[in-house]
Amino acid sequence: MPAQVSRASAVVVQRVPAAAVDWFLEWQEGVTNAAEGFPGYSGTNIFPPTDGQREEWVVIVNFEDDASLNAWLESPVRGEWLKELWEKVGEFDLQRLSGGFGPWFAGASGSRGEGPSAWKMALTVLLALFPTVMLLTIFVAPYTAPLGLALSMLIGNALSVSILQWGVMPVLTRLLGPWLSATYARQKAVTLAGSFAIFLALGVLVVIFRQVTG
Repeated sequence: MPAQVSRASAVVVQRVPAAAVDWFLEWQEGVTNAAEGFPGYSGTNIFPPTDGQREEWVVIVNFEDDASLNAWLESPVRGEWLKELWEKVGEFDLQRLSGGFGPWFAGASGSRGEGPSAWKMALTVLLALFPTVMLLTIFVAPYTAPLGLALSMLIGNALSVSILQWGVMPVLTRLLGPWLSATYARQKAVTLAGSFAIFLALGVLVVIFRQVTG
């Protein structure tokens, strides 16, 4: 199967109660099948809670360009699926990444000038997004919630995108530069060690936030 290039992505952070996980996975399969019927769709990545205890799921929906992504996000078809989601598990946090992950990883090319693999970019974004959204949820959401869901989400999205764009991602991509540019075939040890370190960091973050939020 030929590789597909994603130049626009939407990152969704959804809190799913343990009792609703099976339903959510069935719903996710259905909405993914619906997205496949839209021009420009290039794949969906689903990341479950890192230790099976936290309720935050991360879903990354990829399209070839901004126009295709917007057509899906604003479509009545997706709107119908979202009604079902809201009724069952509640609100979510969505970030639009114009231009995909590429601009964040422009300097992390391998020896042949290739960008990092898609799974490394997705994992790096997850490492940046998870603590950012959790901190905003803990410290900002209680103050914006009285403003209503729409305005609260707009403020949260604006803050998280700004923090990722100009704060977290530039630092994180520099720190993970050797891992991002390493190829599995040639630098297996670096790839495995870096991946283990990221999953360990996510696990530590889960424990910390679990202590804070209960």
